[in-house]
Amino acid sequence: MKRGRPSGFTLLEVLLVVVLLAISAVIVVPNLPQNQSDEAKDEAQRFYQLVQLWSEQTLLTGQTFGLRVNDDRYELLRLTRQDWVAAEEGRTATEVTMPEGIELDLQVTGFVAEEDRLFDRTKLFDEEMFAEEEDKPKPPQVVLMGNGEIIPFTLTFLANKKRLWQVTGNDVAIFEIKALNEGKE
Repeated sequence: MKRGRPSGFTLLEVLLVVVLLAISAVIVVPNLPQNQSDEAKDEAQRFYQLVQLWSEQTLLTGQTFGLRVNDDRYELLRLTRQDWVAAEEGRTATEVTMPEGIELDLQVTGFVAEEDRLFDRTKLFDEEMFAEEEDKPKPPQVVLMGNGEIIPFTLTFLANKKRLWQVTGNDVAIFEIKALNEGKE
């Protein structure tokens, strides 16, 4: 009878394979494409937290801040004696750009009906008038006042033209975040 080496793997060989698989997973998993619905949720939650923080900051400092929203980004502005300026970088982000495929839709509410207006809103907030200086930021659509009031708004986060998340703020700075189209996926 011949005595040879028993068949099978040694503990060292098995551990080596497990370590190599773990290293491969660490490299591959972060590079996997993320679902745009998840990105929209993350960005909506991020905005929700930031707008609450900015609103509290206006109460604490007594300053007036504004929120300027474009299709793919939003930024915080501060009102000075002269005009609106970009808020300084502090402990929080003051300008956020959306990931590829995520869009924003801002609806500002709380204005009186058009027929009840004393002045035409387009004449009061003519953005062409503010375009004289290139370094000068455009005025905000949402104002966060030092007394705790804000201009009511609804900001919707879209991915592939599908409305997924919505953040609303009422006139006394109470914010709400909610998912749209729940259970329809």
